[in-house]
Amino acid sequence: MASLTTIGANTFLRSATQRACSASRLAAGSALLLGLGAITGGCAATRPVPVDPKVDFAAHVEHRGLVIDRAQGGEPAVLVSAGTLPFTSGPTYLLQAQGKTLAALWMKDPAHVTVRQSADPTAPVIGRVEAHWNAGAINLTFKPAQGTELSSSPFERTDGFGVPTTLSSQANTVVDLRGMYQAELRDATGTPAGWLRVRISPYMAASRVYDGVLPPSVQEPLATAAIALVDSDVDYIEDHAVNVYLGN
Repeated sequence: MASLTTIGANTFLRSATQRACSASRLAAGSALLLGLGAITGGCAATRPVPVDPKVDFAAHVEHRGLVIDRAQGGEPAVLVSAGTLPFTSGPTYLLQAQGKTLAALWMKDPAHVTVRQSADPTAPVIGRVEAHWNAGAINLTFKPAQGTELSSSPFERTDGFGVPTTLSSQANTVVDLRGMYQAELRDATGTPAGWLRVRISPYMAASRVYDGVLPPSVQEPLATAAIALVDSDVDYIEDHAVNVYLGN
């Protein structure tokens, strides 16, 4: 396990057209949080982000991209844009540490990520993560190349009785979205296998903080892919919620 200190509104189901537009935004890379620094409220985290000692995976969003603060069996890393041109076979993101590429992510739409050992499209697959939505609330399926398939619950609010009660597009305003949410992981038999947590607030060291306790089959690259999907979903929700500070 490596720990990082300095790198350290309406209710609706998304239509296919909306998801296609979101996918185009991801592919173009012009308005993404990941790798390009378009962070909530326009503020980039520049100071260390505290990590819960009970978790074995932790990450946050800042100007460089999605920064991995802690990962079991991994090392400090950052997820950055691969700079791949549209309609080519290269990856969308690279997971990098100390000048080397740990893994590459192909995220061609907001619901599917394929993780490979390198940026070579023929490199061995580490695993895949899929996103699904129920009433606008995201949940995940992990498909590690080595290990059993895992599924998550929706991310349920754990910081009170706010609305929405899940991390979902039912948030009417960007203020409604703020809070702490947690999803439980289970294997194919329904046995608990860990959990993931999301914290969203402009008053933290980073505006979005992700952490959790994960099984050994979900190593750093696959965990990062899952968080990339969730972070993209948070981006989508914020884009479609009312920004009360702009009065729109």
